[in-house]
Amino acid sequence: MLSKRIPTGITGLDKLVEGGFPRGSLIVLAGSPGAGKTIASAQYIYHGATKFGESGVYISFGERKEVFFENMDRFGLNFRELEKKGKFLFLDLMTTTNAAISDTLRITLDEVRRIKAQRLVLDSFTAIGSALNNKIEARIILHLLEKLMRDIGCTTLLLVEIPMGQTGLGLGFEEFVSDGIILFETVEVRFGIQKRSIIRKMRGTNHNQNYCKIVISDQGLALTPYVA
Repeated sequence: MLSKRIPTGITGLDKLVEGGFPRGSLIVLAGSPGAGKTIASAQYIYHGATKFGESGVYISFGERKEVFFENMDRFGLNFRELEKKGKFLFLDLMTTTNAAISDTLRITLDEVRRIKAQRLVLDSFTAIGSALNNKIEARIILHLLEKLMRDIGCTTLLLVEIPMGQTGLGLGFEEFVSDGIILFETVEVRFGIQKRSIIRKMRGTNHNQNYCKIVISDQGLALTPYVA
């Protein structure tokens, strides 16, 4: 019997959300550029494949596969090896247009089913929204994606871009459709900038509601509580 929680592989996060994400849920990871969203989502996919044998699919609208592989190598995440073993699939959809969004959703579903993926990352929903004509279309796409992934038990991490200086979340409706919201923020402090994270929402979970530091090193990304 499958666990109702899936460990995230993001150091420090699981203890904040009762052991992991609810299986089959749609989690929004939103944040400013450079806050660590891609690293965290890569760890989520890699951890599932290497520790639990859960295949993963990473859909990118903004980064080429080779660039992604090279960037993740420095954190010890060998996605080339996972790809060879059939446990990981990277879909490069940088050139997707409005007319191709429905095809993109079909391709995603087909590939998730083909490799029996239990983890999915979509990077990013902001890019999909930009390719569509209006918010209504984007909301329909998100609802459909959420339903399809939940039906097959695939837990989805949806990345959302928040431009520097902006406080609104994505297109304004992601927070209502999603099961969870995690914010990665880059804030100005006296001597520069600091990265921090907070969990805004996690359905069915008694989650931590305090800010944590985001620490990025050669070991990857970790969340650490602020010391009072």
